[in-house]
Amino acid sequence: MNLTANKIVLTNAITTAASGVLMLAARAVLYPYFGLGSPLLLDVIAIGFIVYAGVMAMAARQEVMSRATLLALAAADASWVIFSAAVLVMFWPALDPIGRALIIAVALVVEVFATLQFAAARRSPQQLRAA
Repeated sequence: MNLTANKIVLTNAITTAASGVLMLAARAVLYPYFGLGSPLLLDVIAIGFIVYAGVMAMAARQEVMSRATLLALAAADASWVIFSAAVLVMFWPALDPIGRALIIAVALVVEVFATLQFAAARRSPQQLRAA
């Protein structure tokens, strides 16, 4: 199977959208695992996932994905991983073990996509324009 940049980003978009939809569907069950008093924060994150998935899906529709786009998506995903690690460190006692496992699992999947997108950007023949 040939993993093109478009396929990587489209797969990332699909899994991100699915995560957002599942978070919204399970909102009443999930929030206590994250030490939250209501599902509002998870709702905001889920909607953010869906919006980000839409951005990625639009990028994946480009015939040739630019190196800058791939690097931006890789940076956004890497930022999510760093944010997840910070949440784990700062709120470890408040998180249920299931909440911790979910944060770690999502961060690992996002890191795989960040790495794949970065690798695709490195293979890209297009050069970034100097600002």
